[in-house]
Amino acid sequence: MVPIPSMKTGEISDSEQTQTNSGCSHCGKAKAPYQCGCCNDTLCKSCVQFMPDEAFQFVTNRAKEISHNHYCNPCFDLNVVPALAEYEEIAERAREIAVFDVTQGKETRFIKRLERPMVLESGVDAQDITMRLAYMAAEKNYNAIVDLDIKSFKVRDGAYQTTAYSGKAIPVILDTRKLMKDRSLRTNYSDN
Repeated sequence: MVPIPSMKTGEISDSEQTQTNSGCSHCGKAKAPYQCGCCNDTLCKSCVQFMPDEAFQFVTNRAKEISHNHYCNPCFDLNVVPALAEYEEIAERAREIAVFDVTQGKETRFIKRLERPMVLESGVDAQDITMRLAYMAAEKNYNAIVDLDIKSFKVRDGAYQTTAYSGKAIPVILDTRKLMKDRSLRTNYSDN
């Protein structure tokens, strides 16, 4: 085969590219409909790793390495498994975050609000907005969110209408000694 002058050394021609993409790059099966999002290897159904649907659901901005749907086993182990373990650890801390909404200003009046409010523009429901804001606070190593304000708004698409939610909250480090202690809250927090 005579090399084509426009090609640089090391490049693969189109005909050779179709020959290499015709089979699975890991096991050699002929049928390989999937492609790894990181390394672009062709993969068969038994060699591909799919990104779980519930993975990284509270992350607002995913890294490029974890934003694909299909991975080969080495790329999945290298990129997704450590990120998924870190995500699960932060999500567990987010489930433990104390949440105070805007109507509970009397209880939180002595808590310093040093950070700017975190804002989410759209979410599925109020619980989704609360968990996403709690996850954002847990990422920054805070243990509570105060002044949580969730608003609903209508989204109209012709004759079809849905409700979307937006919210904002301020992440804080909660010290139970600075909470306003009244009779209704004594059951919620112990005096340490």
